[in-house]
Amino acid sequence: IRERVRWLRDAIPDLVLRTTIIVGFPGETEEEFEEMLALLEEIRFDRLGAFLYSVEEGTPAAEMDGQVPESVKNERLERVMDLQRSISLEKNEAKVGGEVTVLVDEAAGEDGVEAIGRTAGQAFEIDGVTILQGADGIRPGTFVRARIVEALEDDLVAEVIER
Repeated sequence: IRERVRWLRDAIPDLVLRTTIIVGFPGETEEEFEEMLALLEEIRFDRLGAFLYSVEEGTPAAEMDGQVPESVKNERLERVMDLQRSISLEKNEAKVGGEVTVLVDEAAGEDGVEAIGRTAGQAFEIDGVTILQGADGIRPGTFVRARIVEALEDDLVAEVIER
């Protein structure tokens, strides 16, 4: 995984990598969880989805020994998400001052100023959004150039610089 990620990032400078993980699968030890956390810290995925393992009757995993208590699963999920929030904020902060192309998804509201859009690295209804300032009169489906002016954990704030 490490080698493949290095190769991809070297080959594609603006690459956005995402992954999804499950925490608390039967038999997952604290040591294994810590290894996974260290790998996530090292690789620093741009986007990460994390879910709790849940027992599904009739599946082999439901009958496995080593079912992880709900409290442990919840604590592990929170640790993963805390790590990812810090990674996401750091990556977003690195974008401040840069220019991006944004697809407008929602026109400016009643204030006539802020619209909602997404960059190539923001999947619709999955990732954060780019809040566009100075977007009055821009219709959904329009691409605009924008300069990132603020970074949030999941979202970016940008000023429209070219319509």
